[in-house]
Amino acid sequence: MRFAIKVLTSIRFAAATIGVIILVSVIGTLYPGGDVVFGSPLFLALIGILAISTALCSLTKIVPLWRDVRRPQIEVSDHFMQALPYFVRLSGVSLTQVRDSLKGYAIRETKNGSTTFLLAQKGRVGRFGSHIAHFGVLILLLGVAIGAVYGNTNPYNNKIAVIQEGGSQQVDGFSLRLDDFNVSYYNNGAVRDYTATVTVLDGNLIQTHNVTVNGPLTYKGLTFYLYGYGVTPSGNAWVAFQIKSTSGLPLVWVGAAVALVGIMLSLYVPHKRIWIKESNQSTQLGAISNKSSSRFLNEIEGVRAKLESPPHRVEYSTRSE
Repeated sequence: MRFAIKVLTSIRFAAATIGVIILVSVIGTLYPGGDVVFGSPLFLALIGILAISTALCSLTKIVPLWRDVRRPQIEVSDHFMQALPYFVRLSGVSLTQVRDSLKGYAIRETKNGSTTFLLAQKGRVGRFGSHIAHFGVLILLLGVAIGAVYGNTNPYNNKIAVIQEGGSQQVDGFSLRLDDFNVSYYNNGAVRDYTATVTVLDGNLIQTHNVTVNGPLTYKGLTFYLYGYGVTPSGNAWVAFQIKSTSGLPLVWVGAAVALVGIMLSLYVPHKRIWIKESNQSTQLGAISNKSSSRFLNEIEGVRAKLESPPHRVEYSTRSE
C-alpha cells in the first residue's frame, strides 16, 4: 500500500501519465473519427489515474502543512534561531519596538519564565497555492471526464446542420430557425465577417441571437459555430452550423481558473516568518521565507537598521525552506 501511494504521488508518475494523455489526445484530434477516443475506457482510466495521483499528492502533504500553519512553533531554541537564513542579536531594542515595526504581520506571542517569544507571519495562504492548484486540476479533470462521457454520446455532437434562410431544423428537443444572413466585406473585396440571425424555438420559449465567427450560440449544452455558407441554385442563402457538445466545459473553465489562482499564490505570495526571542541576556531575531529569500532578507535588514543604531553584526545566508 505504501509503495502504491509512493508511486502515485511521485512527480515522474504524474508527468508520465500526463504525457500519455497528451499522446492519446493528439491521436484523437488528428485522425478521422478519433473523437471516439475521448469517450473510451482507456482515456477515462487515464483521467481517473491522474485525478487519484493529484488528490493523493495533496492529501499526503496538506494535513501536516495545515497543522504547521495553524499551530506554528512559537517557542524556539537558540540553536533554531541561529540556523535560520537571517539571524541577528539586537542591542538597545525592545520587543514592543520590534512588534510595532512589523506592519501587516499576524503576530502571536507567548512567555516562558523570563523569556518572551514572538512569531510574526505574513502570506500563509501562499503555502497552500500548490494545493489550490491541485484542487483546480481535479475540477478540470472532472469536467473533461463529463465531457468525454456525455459529450461524445450526444448524437448531435460534431454534426453539421445546414439551414436555409427562413427554414429551421430540429435539434435535441428544440428548433433552430435561420432568420437572416449578412456578409460584410473589406474595401478590397475580401470577406470581413458574416452574421447569422437565428431564433431558438423551444416550446413557449423564443430567443433570437446573432451568431458570428467569434460569437457562437450556446443553448442546452450545445454550441453552434458558423461553419460555412452559400446560395442554393434558386437563390436562397444557406448557413452550415457545426454543433459541439459543451458538457463539462463550465467545470473545465472553473478548474482552470482555480488552478491559475493557486499557481499565482504559489509563485507570488511568499510565506514570511519572523521569530523574536527576548530574555534578560539579549533580544534575538531570526527570519525565513519560502520564496524570494534575498528580497525578504534585505527587507528584514532594513527593519533592523531602522531599529538599531549603531548597526551590529548580522548573520544570514540565502537558504530558504
